[in-house]
Amino acid sequence: MVEAPEMDNLLRNAGAGEGDATTDAELSLPTPSSSSLPRRAVAALASGSAVLLLVGLWAAGAGGSTAARGGSGARFFRAGGVVEELEFASEPCLCVFDIDRTLTGKQGWGGKCPKDQEKAGVQDAAYAQGTLVLSELAQHLDSTFCKKCYRGIVTAGQASGEKSKERAEILQALGGVHYTRTDWWQDIGFNPSTPIKSSLVVQASDGSKQDSVLSMLEWWKSDQKVTFKKDNVHFFDDIATNVQPFQGTGLNARQVSCRVRGPKENMPGQFEGKIGGCGGELDEVVDTQGIHVCG
Repeated sequence: MVEAPEMDNLLRNAGAGEGDATTDAELSLPTPSSSSLPRRAVAALASGSAVLLLVGLWAAGAGGSTAARGGSGARFFRAGGVVEELEFASEPCLCVFDIDRTLTGKQGWGGKCPKDQEKAGVQDAAYAQGTLVLSELAQHLDSTFCKKCYRGIVTAGQASGEKSKERAEILQALGGVHYTRTDWWQDIGFNPSTPIKSSLVVQASDGSKQDSVLSMLEWWKSDQKVTFKKDNVHFFDDIATNVQPFQGTGLNARQVSCRVRGPKENMPGQFEGKIGGCGGELDEVVDTQGIHVCG
């Protein structure tokens, strides 16, 4: 059986209760590596008027490391049938994304970027500000190899601040806490030496994001009991000078939004084409090793 503290945590993370905005994609399962869980754990949760049945499946046997085990999955049912089925890679992988002009496009460019989607009523406070525009990548992450990977954020912006609609949209685009294992956004105040305690990191210094990703791996290992080989970690950002410093870390990094670059923004250090325009595209997220910039 699932131990009481884990069930309490499951219920708390699921946000069961009338009027809670938690979606199916945001409901959390206990850590697959927990020694107190059987190979198959079942919990019924009430969320508003809907009853969800979560079935966590763990394919590996007891013993051995999480990195060797991998292959965790889960099925989610609502009254009439399967809502969603998740399956992670047999060898754990991690996809980490910048937000501004990677998972988003330039505000006001909805017509200029036909693959992007403007989110009416959702503010994006980055750069010149405006209505949030989700890039093709953000809308269709599950169409990339990252479908079977855990996911995270390391961005220099604030994703419009605490409890913002933008943060909710970005977390939903990532697939919710099934993939991130947390909904807490850690603000590190541009200090690259800050120990990372979340998979969602804001105000990370441009040029030093590799330090935050490396520290994040320790959090995944110690707190979430998931160990990643460095060559199974992939970082995506629209700015070349955030990608190039990953050289020598053993991690993979790739620049995106290469086809359409953005204009110079009214901020220090900006120039034409420095940042992305329409944001990341699906064919830019590929499972290749090394460091890759546009051109």
